[in-house]
Amino acid sequence: MANITSLIKQMQEEGGFVELARNPLAQFGVRARRYIGAEILPERNVDHYAFRETGIRYRSVIASPRSRYSPPVLKKGSLVGEFDVILGDSGLAAEMDAQEYDTLIRLLARQDDMQAMLTLLNWVETVLNRPQLEHNERERWQALVDASVVRNGANGFTETISYPNPSGHRFNAGGTWSSDAYDPWADITAAAKVLADKGFTVSRIIAGRDVISKLAGNDKIKARTGPLVVSASGQIQGINGQATRAAINNALNAEGLPPIEEYNLQYRTQTGTGYFLSRSAMVLISETEQDELIDLGDSEKVLRNTLGYTAVGPVASYPEPGRQIKVRVKDDEVIQRVEGEAAQTSLPVLREPEAVAVIKQIA
Repeated sequence: MANITSLIKQMQEEGGFVELARNPLAQFGVRARRYIGAEILPERNVDHYAFRETGIRYRSVIASPRSRYSPPVLKKGSLVGEFDVILGDSGLAAEMDAQEYDTLIRLLARQDDMQAMLTLLNWVETVLNRPQLEHNERERWQALVDASVVRNGANGFTETISYPNPSGHRFNAGGTWSSDAYDPWADITAAAKVLADKGFTVSRIIAGRDVISKLAGNDKIKARTGPLVVSASGQIQGINGQATRAAINNALNAEGLPPIEEYNLQYRTQTGTGYFLSRSAMVLISETEQDELIDLGDSEKVLRNTLGYTAVGPVASYPEPGRQIKVRVKDDEVIQRVEGEAAQTSLPVLREPEAVAVIKQIA
């Protein structure tokens, strides 16, 4: 392989960039960057930019007694709702810096074509594909926490997509969790009750480190979970330190609730960083009996208890759904470089809006 141009051409012909962009496992991230939102609202390819989603959640209706020869009683056993889905476009462009470009040149000069190919694929994954995955992850958590997705783009573009937001499912904390005068347990059990009253069972509780630290440092939580300072005579003299994560989870288990999952993953912008999950929110997710099948080509992965999906449609000018990535060499200038572009059309779709409860404004 003589040069970078021929390397890129070969990878295009072999479908290397397409395979990377369409890899269904990429949406879940890697061990160091696990996208928990993709487990709740996984990607699903859709054929249209705009469509009406009719979400149907089946519920059991108890059978009626009948005589031996009478016909069964017809009963309506489903809840039906509709949501107009209009996907949004996102994308970016990137340039390989001179140092990375020189690395490719040296690898090809040593005829280490395989390493050169892996280096280029790693660059494409990091600067072109991953930003699109993280765009979807950010929108998932906006939809879950706020029941809305806010899109801000170039030239003052802004758009807000509103989702069904059942009354009582998203509420501010009743008091200050970091204050020993307030018991945060009341908010957690209230959120769980909202779901239980709708017939749901909580399967996941997700929060960031800040929220968990406030919970663990609260005196009323420590009194509920320990550890306590006990005198030699057996008298309780006070509370020592913070409540441990294990003790809090044991108390949740006693309430029939799952342990808290900690989610602190951040994304980067050109001006700073942000958290996918708000630092002041706790999210309770229910069992839904909704499954999503992830087609891995030679195998399948089934996600249980999803709340919906993240629709990925066709990018403008392309007939098939999926992310698009293009890579080319700019070799007609003094300083040669590799350029890349990526685009996608997507939107989270909540099919089970009543299966989530959120405690907000935790301070």
